[in-house]
Amino acid sequence: MTKRAVRVVAALLAGGMTVQLTACSGEVKEPYYEDNQRIAIGAWVAPPPGYINDESYKQVAESGINIIYGLYEDIDQHALDALKYAEQNGIQYMARSRSLFSIPEDELDLMEGMFDEVAKSPALRGIMVVDEPGAAKFEHLGVLNKKFKELYPDLMFYVNLNPIYSSPDQRDGRTYQDYIDEYISVVGTDYLSYDHYPLKNSPTSGTFLTENYLLNLDIVSTATKKAGIPFWLFIQAMGYWVAGSENRPPNEADIRWQVYNSLAFGARGLQHFTYWTPLKDDVTVFSEAMVDKEGNKTPIYDAVKNVNHEILDFDHIYLNYDNVGVMTFPVEDAPPELYMENRLPSFEPIRNVESEHPVVVGAFEDKDGNQAIMLVNFTDPAHELSNEVTIKFNKVKEVSEYGMGGNNRVKVKGGSYNVTLEPGEGKFILLLK
Repeated sequence: MTKRAVRVVAALLAGGMTVQLTACSGEVKEPYYEDNQRIAIGAWVAPPPGYINDESYKQVAESGINIIYGLYEDIDQHALDALKYAEQNGIQYMARSRSLFSIPEDELDLMEGMFDEVAKSPALRGIMVVDEPGAAKFEHLGVLNKKFKELYPDLMFYVNLNPIYSSPDQRDGRTYQDYIDEYISVVGTDYLSYDHYPLKNSPTSGTFLTENYLLNLDIVSTATKKAGIPFWLFIQAMGYWVAGSENRPPNEADIRWQVYNSLAFGARGLQHFTYWTPLKDDVTVFSEAMVDKEGNKTPIYDAVKNVNHEILDFDHIYLNYDNVGVMTFPVEDAPPELYMENRLPSFEPIRNVESEHPVVVGAFEDKDGNQAIMLVNFTDPAHELSNEVTIKFNKVKEVSEYGMGGNNRVKVKGGSYNVTLEPGEGKFILLLK
C-alpha cells in the first residue's frame, strides 16, 4: 500500500466510512469496521446487599458482562450504591422495581418522578418490570410502557418473556407463536427478551438438549425481524432442579454452544442466568452460578468470561451484519432438534454443506452487500463430538474466521472450505470474494 493510499484510507476512516482494505494489488478485500459498537452482555442477579462494593463490581466487569441486573435491591439506596460502582467499573445496571407493574391505569401520574433519582446515573440501563408474564398482562404492560417512554425515553422498560416449553396456562392459553406476536403488537416494545434453558440431564438417559431450542430461536428471530426490533435471550449459566427435572451445570463448551447458536439467529443481547448464586431456594433448587453466595468465583465464572471476551473480540464486526435467515444440515433425515418453521432454503454464496454431525448456519449481510455466516457445531457439547464440515462456495476466494481461535484468514481452494469444529464451537466467517 502506498503512502498516498494510507493517507486516503486514514481520511476515510476519520470521516466514519466503512472501507475495504488491501495490503497489495490482487489481494482479496476484507471489509473494515470501526470498533465502536458493543454487544449487550447482561446477567441476572447482581451482587446483593452486603456485597455491593467496588471489588464485587470490578469482578463483574472483568467477566465481560456489561449490564448487571438487580434482584435483591429495589429503587432504593442499595440501587444507588450499585449504580455508583457500576459506573466506576464501566458497566451498566438494570434496576428492579417492585411497584411499577402494580400502578393502576387510571393513576399513571404515580410514575412521574418514580425513577428520577436513579435516572441521574449514566450507568442506569433500564427498569425491570416483570419476568415471564402471561398474555393477560400485555395490555397493562402496553399502557405502562407508553407512559414510561414519555417520562424516560432513554431507559429500557425491561420485560422478559416465557420460553416455548412454558405451559399454555403460563401463556394464558396462547400458542407460543401468538404469545410472541401479541406481546410485540400490544406492548409496543422496541426489543424482545426471553429465556430458554436447554442443557438437560436425566438419571436414566444421561445428558440431552431440549428438543425445541432452535424452534424457539426461529419463532422469536422471525417475529422480531418482521417488527424491526432486536432480540435478547438468556444463556443457562448454572444448573438447577425443579419439579423432578434437572438442568445440568454448564461447562465452557455448553456456554459457547448457547452463545453461538443465539448469534447465528442474529441475537443482539446475551444474558447469563445467573451471575450471583440466588441466596435461597424456592420451588427451584439451584447449583452454583458464576459466583457463589459469598461472591467467590466458581469454574463457571471462568467459562463465561472466556466466551464473553471471545465474542467481544469481534462483536463490532458482527453488529454490522443483519441476519437474513438460518439453515440447518443435514436436510434429509434430520434429528428433531433441528426442526424450524422458517428455515432459510438457500444462501447465494453456498452451494452445499456436508458435515459429520448436525450444524447450524446463520446467514448474514451488511449494508454494503458483504456476506458472512455463523457456523455452529450443533451436537450436544456433553457428548464431546468434534464436527468435520465442508462447505462448497460460489465465488468465495477466502474466508476470515472469528471465534475461539481468534481471527484467521483461510484460502478457499476450488470453491471448497474445510473446518473442524470442536464441541460447542462456532465461528463467525466473513465471505471474501
